[in-house]
Amino acid sequence: MAKGGLEGVERLARKLARMTPAVRKAAGQEVFMQAEEMAAQMRSIAPRADEPNDGEKVRDHIHVEEGRLGDVSYVVISDAKDAKGRPKAARVELGHKASNGRHVEPSPSFYPVVRSSQKRVKRRITAAMRRAIKKEAGL
Repeated sequence: MAKGGLEGVERLARKLARMTPAVRKAAGQEVFMQAEEMAAQMRSIAPRADEPNDGEKVRDHIHVEEGRLGDVSYVVISDAKDAKGRPKAARVELGHKASNGRHVEPSPSFYPVVRSSQKRVKRRITAAMRRAIKKEAGL
């Protein structure tokens, strides 16, 4: 069974509590930079051919916000709404049935970026933390 959820968040919170402020700051800066990079990639592949009166465009509403763990946690979200005020990103990402009954094909832009970036992001955050630890130790 995959680990994660609340148990994973608690484990991460314990690790963050043991970090020195310099390492935590370096990790937070790198996490923010990686989240911004992922958001830019998502914006670049998000669909552009929206109807002009269909509410907000998904790619214009992809942005980074601070996550639950404060300065070392950021999330990339899309909060675009359709003309009726309903969230739009999931329907664009996964496909949906249009009001005229026609099936609208999915146009994924979120999960492909997440899957292709996961290892690189983890490696860069770990490297930033390692550099901060070495600098703090005087190596």
